[in-house]
Amino acid sequence: MQFAIIGAGNMGCVYGSNLARIGQSVTLIDVWAEHIQAIRANGLQMSGLNGDFVARVEATTHPSEAHKADVAIILVNAYATQEAAKTARSVLKDSGYVLTLQNGLGNIEILTEVLGRRRVMAGLSFHSGELHAPGQVEHTNYGPTYLGEPDKSVSERLLALEKLLKQANLNPVLEADIMATIWGKFVHNCGINAICAITNLRPGHIREVPELDEFQTRIIEEALALVAAKGITLPDPDPLGTIKAYCAKKFHRVSMLQHLDRGRLTEIDALNGYVVRESEALSLAAPCNDALTRLMKGRQAQLSN
Repeated sequence: MQFAIIGAGNMGCVYGSNLARIGQSVTLIDVWAEHIQAIRANGLQMSGLNGDFVARVEATTHPSEAHKADVAIILVNAYATQEAAKTARSVLKDSGYVLTLQNGLGNIEILTEVLGRRRVMAGLSFHSGELHAPGQVEHTNYGPTYLGEPDKSVSERLLALEKLLKQANLNPVLEADIMATIWGKFVHNCGINAICAITNLRPGHIREVPELDEFQTRIIEEALALVAAKGITLPDPDPLGTIKAYCAKKFHRVSMLQHLDRGRLTEIDALNGYVVRESEALSLAAPCNDALTRLMKGRQAQLSN
């Protein structure tokens, strides 16, 4: 199959490289010219959990140069989803579709508005990667790649993609209700990403600071209150306990911290900021998510100074 990876950061490289490793045709599309040039010159140099290898992929900053794709995997930050949707529309074959593996909420709605409902598949990833230098990425955390059709059907394209991701050792897991699973990952990300980005800590270090551990608990509880108010049933009966257990054994650098290190905006508005806006609309209090969002806005303001 022909894949276009829209957003060739750490996660885009993890997925694109491993699909290329099993013989799929992959084109990486990203706005970071230095990164794309390094990949074109030397291949995509990967290390970490699937071993050291050089992925031979196409790479471009110009979508018009990309081969027409059967599948476009969207891995840009949430604030760039609208532009990514337009890029996908230009690079997809008539029969092609997009798979979003993005963090946060609202991405599926944007993609559906631009591309139409039948051309959007939903998913999320618990893999992690770290971009060490242009064209050099380490696969740092292995986890599930959850997949599902938003209408809950088990389509032929879903089964075909599951097979390929399994061959690529990307651990696909089909979900009967992918939207509920996405809400679960949303709560997970709200409880970890911005806290680690602001403090420069790894997830496993949060519990070592009692005040921060309690702050994380309150962040998660506010997000869960919003989930309950919206009438959503999460797949996990104890998300707070699961997130705490996950953090205890994970010491990778979260993607939001990497974005700040590279001088890029974060997805705070699609995560903790979303909790704040939606809670306010439902007359719920979310003071901890509000404080964290405001702190991140201040941190981001430094990027332009």
